[in-house]
Amino acid sequence: MRVGVDGKCLLPPRAGVARYLEGLLAGCAALAHPDVELEVVKPDRPRHTLPWVLWELQRACRDGFGAFHFPFYYPPLAPGCPVTVAIHDVLVLEHPEWFPHPWASPLRRLLVRGARRAAAVMTGSASVAAAIMERCGIAPERVHLTGYGVDRSRFAPPTPDQARSAARRLGLERPFVLQVGALEPRRGADLTVAAVGALRRRLADLELVIVGAVRAPTATLRELPPWVRRVDWVDDALLPGLFGAAAAVAAPSRGEGFDFPVLEALACGAAVVASDIAVHREHFAAAVETFASGDAGALEAALARVLEDAERAARLRAAGPPLAATFNWEEVAARHLEVWREVGRR
Repeated sequence: MRVGVDGKCLLPPRAGVARYLEGLLAGCAALAHPDVELEVVKPDRPRHTLPWVLWELQRACRDGFGAFHFPFYYPPLAPGCPVTVAIHDVLVLEHPEWFPHPWASPLRRLLVRGARRAAAVMTGSASVAAAIMERCGIAPERVHLTGYGVDRSRFAPPTPDQARSAARRLGLERPFVLQVGALEPRRGADLTVAAVGALRRRLADLELVIVGAVRAPTATLRELPPWVRRVDWVDDALLPGLFGAAAAVAAPSRGEGFDFPVLEALACGAAVVASDIAVHREHFAAAVETFASGDAGALEAALARVLEDAERAARLRAAGPPLAATFNWEEVAARHLEVWREVGRR
């Protein structure tokens, strides 16, 4: 059985969907599946998703595939073979005010139509699966909880020397709180800036480092105080050291389908303070300090509990790697392969 896979997200600009597909393909490569032949189809240069999926891949689906997998929310309108689609969240339906971009309107329509048309929908969180069924009106047996993983060859606790070296690479000499991930208003950078600013009244040396490209205009980022460092991008090789060097890692998002930066920070033994949104509670509650989502004062208090209590911080750092080790890409791949086999048997 030939299974096509849309690989466009592996080209720049890369986002969380690339993390998912990269991990899924690595997991598949590690497994024996002689009955399933995967073929990644991607453009020779970065392309807009909408025309790539609706025109280019609609034609590709007719090229003898037993199934075709779409990692980014929607498949073509009239595919020539059974399709499976990964829907990582339905935030564009739940919170349209967060997505005023021109592409958001077609995404809302295509996501629902694609979910109803797909032979199977994959998602990584039980809370998202429930939202997909409710918002898209599809039966539970068509939604498959396939999970996510972490690359433990890349994300593991750094040595003290690696942590110091990573901090020096960015010129960081004082204690700092770290936030990682593409930036838009829902991601909560405003909360982190406010919380760290308040903490500096008693922790005067504390700095804030925000790593991530701006995906949508965020008012808080226009005029940052001097104790905030903005970095658009760092190489994955540097992230474990940064996670290890940070006094705390803040994950203040108001809404996520998952949260790869949290998982990767935990794998690296960071002390993570995360909003109490559904997916954080579902996946990470045992190893993070939570705070009420959207509340800068609650984030300040949670950060203070970690920064001012060495034992609490040490417990969090120790809890992260074992929890992260339960997120395995080979298991994720095995679940996908079984769904593709089932689709092929129909």
